[in-house]
Amino acid sequence: MLYKMKPRFYLGLGILLTSEVLLLAGVKWARIFFTPLVWTGYILAIDAVVFKIRGRSRIATDGREFLLITVLSAVYWYVFEFFNLFLKNWAYIGLPAPWITIVGMTWSFATIGPGMLETSDLLESAGAFRLKMKGFKISRSILYTFSILGAGCLISILVTPTNIAGYLAIPLWLGFIFLLDPVNYLKGRSSILGDWQAGNWQRFLCLFVAGLICGFLWEFWNYWAGAKWVYKLPYPAGPKIFEMPLLGFLGFPLLALDYYVFYSYVLKWKEG
Repeated sequence: MLYKMKPRFYLGLGILLTSEVLLLAGVKWARIFFTPLVWTGYILAIDAVVFKIRGRSRIATDGREFLLITVLSAVYWYVFEFFNLFLKNWAYIGLPAPWITIVGMTWSFATIGPGMLETSDLLESAGAFRLKMKGFKISRSILYTFSILGAGCLISILVTPTNIAGYLAIPLWLGFIFLLDPVNYLKGRSSILGDWQAGNWQRFLCLFVAGLICGFLWEFWNYWAGAKWVYKLPYPAGPKIFEMPLLGFLGFPLLALDYYVFYSYVLKWKEG
């Protein structure tokens, strides 16, 4: 029942609805900060739903770690911004004064990881994709090969001529997964490869679908925002859905996996 939800559900829903109303009313600051506002509301509301279903959630159960995740989310996306200096696959328009832009961007970037993890938590708590399959052994040679491949993907972006680098978006989205997940596995931390070895595919599939869901919402809300991003892909990628070419939506599931392996690498380092 909605009336039994935690206060942060109503707070989150209120932020979402108020932001939409202010955007439609043409309020300048709401147009500038629309993306971080709606994602803040979304995260609060979804976290409350997750808590309602399973009695624990990221904010309610471990608020300190959740705050750290938001900081790491911003840091991690700034790493992607660094690589985009070479790719030049996306750019921002309608930005305000530099200091306001920094605040708005950092706030927006801080919601990326939490948004995907909360969405994945919602799917998992609802019982989605409870698939158990036969596990398999992963040799160390394969793990080392994956990490070397991941490092190669990232390095290739830095050394490729600028007129070609724009085609290397997939190596960017795959690079950190290949680089870090084998390390997490070898150190005994939470990892996708560890789940696969145990025959558990739920986390992988929930993250994958959460990426698609969040990707659609990012593009939907971004389309109406005053300060937003646009894409500059050097190759045909299908018709646009909002600002994103259709083919580009395949990157969002990889982004969800990127964030998961990054958080496991940073937050679970004491386990190794």
